[in-house]
Amino acid sequence: MSIEEHKALRLLGRVLTLSRLRVQSATPQEIVEELTKLTLENPMLKQGLPVIIESDYDIDLAWLVKVLKKSGIQILGVANGILSEQAVALDLPILPPDHTQASGRDSFPKTSAHKAIEAPKLPAKMLTEPVRSGQQVYAENSDLIVLAPVSSGAELIADGCIHVYGALRGRAIAGATGNPEARIFCKRLEADLVAIAGIYMVADQISKELIGKSVQIRLGDDGNICIELLE
Repeated sequence: MSIEEHKALRLLGRVLTLSRLRVQSATPQEIVEELTKLTLENPMLKQGLPVIIESDYDIDLAWLVKVLKKSGIQILGVANGILSEQAVALDLPILPPDHTQASGRDSFPKTSAHKAIEAPKLPAKMLTEPVRSGQQVYAENSDLIVLAPVSSGAELIADGCIHVYGALRGRAIAGATGNPEARIFCKRLEADLVAIAGIYMVADQISKELIGKSVQIRLGDDGNICIELLE
């Protein structure tokens, strides 16, 4: 689905889970007007589409987050840049910027595998407490290990692999910066959405035979999500 170029805002991204919303105006009125147009043209925005915020201007991030959430948009994080300090103050994840140059027309979603990137080098981030609905956990440049259940409405994001030693509900996004070698491992699969390097699969697409089972999730040779039982 293609979207037209807008003056104040442009929706960027290759896939559903990694779409980027670039702010191209410092005028609140223009931003609100263009946001209204975007949500009308892209119904997924009102259905909790996660976006990464990018900005060409040092605007009030708290105000922008409030406006986006009111429109039903879920904030995945903020691209490293002019809004980074405000993002830290608001406890929002800071994600690598997209170096892709914007063109006159941008498309989303597409399901093509990203090129391989350097593997994470930092120690794994480990959680011992349950991840509850509404929580978002991001493991930057590392794997994410969860030694407890993950509730529906929660979101796990890792630049490396994700390991869940319990029930995995909610969303799990591995290889967030484009690593196609990343994998997701879980003791009990009940996820709403799983994604590897931007390639995603929603609950309705997962075989019923795999629900509630111990599995690993990876990208297959065809570049699509592959879910395998673990013995």
